[in-house]
Amino acid sequence: MNRNIMILLGVLGIIVVFFGILTFLGQGNSFKGLETSPEDASTIVMGASYIKVPENATVVTQVDRVIKDIASNINVKTPPGQSPSSPKDLVPYMEGARVAKLMRYANVKVIPITSVTLKKINYTWYGPDENNEFKFAIDPSKIVSSYAVNGPDENTKIQINTHGMNALVDGAIKNHAYLVVGCGDTPGKVKAEMYMAQHGINVYAPCDRYTAQAMPSNNTGTILGGEPIRQLKNEKGAIIGGQPILIDKKEPIIVQTTTKRYPDQYCDTPERYFVTLGKVYNIQLQLDIVDASIGETYKIVDEAEKRNANIIAVRVLTDKDKKSVENWLKADPNHRAILFHSAPYESGYSLFFEFPQQTTGQDPHPLFIKTAPSDQIQKIIKQITSMWQN
Repeated sequence: MNRNIMILLGVLGIIVVFFGILTFLGQGNSFKGLETSPEDASTIVMGASYIKVPENATVVTQVDRVIKDIASNINVKTPPGQSPSSPKDLVPYMEGARVAKLMRYANVKVIPITSVTLKKINYTWYGPDENNEFKFAIDPSKIVSSYAVNGPDENTKIQINTHGMNALVDGAIKNHAYLVVGCGDTPGKVKAEMYMAQHGINVYAPCDRYTAQAMPSNNTGTILGGEPIRQLKNEKGAIIGGQPILIDKKEPIIVQTTTKRYPDQYCDTPERYFVTLGKVYNIQLQLDIVDASIGETYKIVDEAEKRNANIIAVRVLTDKDKKSVENWLKADPNHRAILFHSAPYESGYSLFFEFPQQTTGQDPHPLFIKTAPSDQIQKIIKQITSMWQN
């Protein structure tokens, strides 16, 4: 065979493999050809991003709320670095429950990261990267004895029961993680998410209070906030996300926020996302921001009915929160809800499956598209959702 032809075939093979990898990692864009600049777009697509998790993939996790939960007296005798042999070995809620889905659908290998060295620099604690450089800020509440033990000096701690993306970077890179699952509720955690994504590692943060700070996200690895996990339909493995809904840029969006502190503070996640979206992409959105704390999603629904709005951005924690949103979604198939910091809780997580065409989660990879025929858009959405095992 001619040498030039062989070289050409080799290059073409590399290109095919490269784009195949991107598609498998969730970077494939089904709306390619319809995209335009954010300013010129008529429609925003939320939730089209996805991560396909292949069988036997390596999944790195935090210890807290996955392997054990000291605060709730769950699995207290389980060694923090012990990889689970069954989904039943995991904490049965929050991140543990989501990792259990990955084990059931994709038989993933779960590696909990423990004994991470933290350093205090100028009064702030930091977690390390793979070069032992301390750059990911740690919440002071995760330095206490239930999480960490004293190191060799007063500026060093060893975090045993790791909590958050900011403690997982070194372990994720050294274990060649395909996916990392952990908490994303502080800026330091999201900085770690972005760092790992730049290194080609996928990231899933069901607790996604600060995930908006990952926008714009154009890394090799995909970052997702609280999205649903499903079994793949035509291949072994799982899919996280891939549940798109459309928003007209001109339609009103009723957005939840709160000024309260813990445990209500996570209700400010919807506002953070949409305000950040407008700033990052330099677009004017029709936001109606409503103060509503835990158990007060009815305030968001009431405002939507008052404004005749079809989009709400809301946090669903309790059954009371769910009931208001559920009834509103049932009332009209055009009603849509973007769920923030809801995936860790069964009341919120169940809505993804009860209303698969009307809900999605936090996606830091929004798409901006120009006007297109409705049947063309629906065909693309069907292509994405056809990957689900119903």
